[in-house]
Amino acid sequence: MVEALERRRAQFFAEQETRWSSRKSRDTGGRFKVVQCGRPSATNGVGIIVSERFRDSIVSVERFNDRLMKIVVAAKERLYHISLRMLRRLGTSGKGEFWSRLDEETAEAPTKDVVIVAGDLNGHVGAMKDGHSCHGGFEYGSRNAYGERILEYAESHNLTAVNTGFPKTRLPPHFIQ
Repeated sequence: MVEALERRRAQFFAEQETRWSSRKSRDTGGRFKVVQCGRPSATNGVGIIVSERFRDSIVSVERFNDRLMKIVVAAKERLYHISLRMLRRLGTSGKGEFWSRLDEETAEAPTKDVVIVAGDLNGHVGAMKDGHSCHGGFEYGSRNAYGERILEYAESHNLTAVNTGFPKTRLPPHFIQ
């Protein structure tokens, strides 16, 4: 994986459904630092991989549980709040808590800071913008209820669903026409 990150010149990479069983940071042996969050005998761990360019710029790390974590990185006179979330296979009550916590954390970030939310939010935002300014108009399929929730969250915090901002060159392998 390190070779692929180097080839793509990645600065940050969100990793989910890992088998990491600890809550620590470690070097990859290459040019990256892994900030991980997991628990013993679980496959829901998450982690953020940070390039050597930003590895010493990490201001804070918050590990909430094996599905939620956040790092804050100082760069170019502003702070970048990078959150990693994994909503998949979470019960209905857990999903409400998930969105409440995400809303609170995003609202707490000063407006001059940059907020990046990565991970599996378990929704499909669909191909149509339907009046959502946070949707770039390039996506596949139909929107579901969770996709609508993602767009509502993004709009309420003046964020953009980045993956909808550019055309895709091919359909994803799981997409059926």
